[in-house]
Amino acid sequence: MERDSLLYKGRRKCQVLAHKLVSNEIMSKLYFKIVLHKKLNLKNPQTFNEKIQWLKLYHYPKNPLVVNGSDKYAVREYITEKGYGDKLVPVYGVWGKAKDIDWDKLPEQFVLKCNHGCAYNIIVSDKSKLDKVKTIKQLDDWLKEDFGAFNIEIHYSAIKNHVITCEEFLGERITDYKFFCFSGKPYCIYVSADLIHDRQAQIGFFYLDGKKMPLHRDDYTDIPKVTLPSFYDEMKEAAEVLCKDFLFVRVDFFVANNTWYFAELTFTPGAGMMPFNPERYDLEWGNMLHLSDLI
Repeated sequence: MERDSLLYKGRRKCQVLAHKLVSNEIMSKLYFKIVLHKKLNLKNPQTFNEKIQWLKLYHYPKNPLVVNGSDKYAVREYITEKGYGDKLVPVYGVWGKAKDIDWDKLPEQFVLKCNHGCAYNIIVSDKSKLDKVKTIKQLDDWLKEDFGAFNIEIHYSAIKNHVITCEEFLGERITDYKFFCFSGKPYCIYVSADLIHDRQAQIGFFYLDGKKMPLHRDDYTDIPKVTLPSFYDEMKEAAEVLCKDFLFVRVDFFVANNTWYFAELTFTPGAGMMPFNPERYDLEWGNMLHLSDLI
């Protein structure tokens, strides 16, 4: 797995060090140039990626709704307040330290997560084969990390209460429906098939009616078409409710076991460095993200 490699760990350490020594603006411009090969315009942002960069530097860290919405555990209260508590993945336990986990009380299959970033997940399909010592060390290492330092997503740094949650195991094959929402309205979806934290997934961008968009991610295998589930309208309606409080948010749902669950709210897809193909969508999406009241 990539995050177990020495190269990955070394890069993470360098990112944290750079975050401590260099301003967030300079680091954002550097990453933007490295990833997208473009100059980042923060004074007059125009494209979607530029505006996400502006938001993550100057607005999101000061917005408690965004900070709590980014918290994988605290967001559950927000979802419940909005009337969708029954669509939350059931939780078996919450702990501040991995050593406090009572393994005997957990079922044979479950998912462990840390609440303050992305990719902090351990999928356990057979508890009897789990290396608990290694798992405890991994979880405690994650709890100590400042996820916001890695790609200058400092609204994650504002999450102070780092916890571990244990959720119900939904199966090996999960499909993810991600609704991109602008100014309180869903605009399009992308679908990830056979999702295991998005790595090497197959994805496709689609309009809300399921028609394929001429938009691709070159770093993923493209899905040419999608068959919308019978409960798709329920997910779309939920996305409409959950996005109302935000200029932009991506509302994500899991589809598994012939039903759907809330997954997460994402405010900085690709950390504001999404590769668009064709590139015109970067500007088109930017035109839908209105920052005039903030800048």
